[in-house]
Amino acid sequence: MAKQTISSGRRSAIDSAERRWRVVWLLTITVLLAAALVASAAILLAHRFYRMQVVSGFVPLMCWIVTVALLVHAAKTGRWRTWTWFVPAAVLALEMVPLVPLMMLLAIFGSSDGKVVVVGVSPDGRYEAVTHDVNAVIDTLCGVRLRERDGLFSRQTRVWTAAEGQRCPRRVSFTETNTISIIDARGREITAHFDPDRLEVAQVLEPPS
Repeated sequence: MAKQTISSGRRSAIDSAERRWRVVWLLTITVLLAAALVASAAILLAHRFYRMQVVSGFVPLMCWIVTVALLVHAAKTGRWRTWTWFVPAAVLALEMVPLVPLMMLLAIFGSSDGKVVVVGVSPDGRYEAVTHDVNAVIDTLCGVRLRERDGLFSRQTRVWTAAEGQRCPRRVSFTETNTISIIDARGREITAHFDPDRLEVAQVLEPPS
């Protein structure tokens, strides 16, 4: 009778330990899937919200790899119920099917900013103009972008890109709260008017070539 009681108590302790590990495992999987989803969204939105460019494309990739490894291990052990690993596997598949092709297209065709230099700040301090490298098919061009200076969700928009073989502008400045003046490498002045609310360039006036 005593042996039966000890055996029952040991089995109960083992079952309790397995339940705790199952909860920890499920929480880990949930955190990994959520982190991959958030990181993927940040990468896809980085062209508009430039501060999100700090998120590397390796973040969702590593989250997916670790998740797959944990799922494979759970399936091989055979000690846990099927739904414990099957449901997270289904969620992982639903997450990866639309995101992986988008991430691949972004890696191939997306443009990353290089050599970003702040060249002008608006009179009210809310906006800044930056020059940056634009990766073209053959050459690297120089572009001008307008950016907000307002935290994580600061937006940016394209203002102007120099012609092929032309250096960055000599000067970029805000002549008004919603107007940017660009003096290109040839000394020509380009004027860009933008909508502060939507942060979109409304009009670009260039002199005849």
